[in-house]
Amino acid sequence: MQRETLGDTGTLVSELCLGTMYFGTKTDQAQSEKLLDLFVQNGGNFMDTSNNYSFWMDHGTGDESEKALGKWFKRSGVRDKVVLATKCGARPTYYAGDMNTIKLEGLSYDTIIKAVEDSLRRLQTDYIDVLYGHIDFMEYPIDERLKAFTLLKEQGKIRFAGTSNTQAWRVAESQMYSRDKDHVPYHFVQQKYSFLRPKHNADFWIQKLLDEEMMSYASNNQDVTLVAYSTLLSGFYGKSETALPEEYATEDNRLRLLALQEVANRKSCTMNQVVLAWIMAHTPKIIPLISASKTAQLEESIKSVDCKLSKEEFHFLSNSGI
Repeated sequence: MQRETLGDTGTLVSELCLGTMYFGTKTDQAQSEKLLDLFVQNGGNFMDTSNNYSFWMDHGTGDESEKALGKWFKRSGVRDKVVLATKCGARPTYYAGDMNTIKLEGLSYDTIIKAVEDSLRRLQTDYIDVLYGHIDFMEYPIDERLKAFTLLKEQGKIRFAGTSNTQAWRVAESQMYSRDKDHVPYHFVQQKYSFLRPKHNADFWIQKLLDEEMMSYASNNQDVTLVAYSTLLSGFYGKSETALPEEYATEDNRLRLLALQEVANRKSCTMNQVVLAWIMAHTPKIIPLISASKTAQLEESIKSVDCKLSKEEFHFLSNSGI
């Protein structure tokens, strides 16, 4: 994998970011470490977790993914070679198995400070490279979270701040506030994005799509790096007999899948690899999050970096559908 320079930070990260949502829950510690080792051995150095992964699993608390990474850092000794991202804000303070009654920690000043201390302990490290506000909680003032991020950076506990599931106008507002008040800016924005286009009324709860407005903002503000999650729609593109997910069940997407299959056949790549290659071919640059529970799945995703699309192939895919 090649390395990408993140905006104006001078930090180099791999073209792909490894998501570790189910490490420690669906994927046990031994298998998680195999996947982490494989990613690093293939040039990967960008990893993503959260302080709430994966509380919704049986017996899950939200500690599991960070703890799995912490154990691997201690065993492997590669912490200083990894760009580590985690998140705060979406850890539940109350959850009884019903998302309709869940209460989340939010992004108050004190909550952010405590969340980072807890994450550092679980991760067995003394700093986090990228700290995301997991959701843009409108009820918490922007100033409050930026003050917390700034203090944490001054203390050396985080290197960069980011935001996830946030609208472009809110990112712009925050960046202006950071400049005016001399707070740390956002260097990362993480949103939901894939090749298929969801229905206009699709409900993704707290998740926000990477839309044209955000891409336009990033194009004109190159200090912001875009990261995309749910890129492969939980493996959908590799399951030829699987019906389209309800949120994506449209004629437009049926036609886009035909175009995707055509390019995959032409290039002798899998559909998963073409989706990742298409995301990586965007301007502004987008770093796709990948995930896996098996080594073969991770190997397939890593090989997407060799599935380079021509400009014609990129535009053919981008303009496919209705």
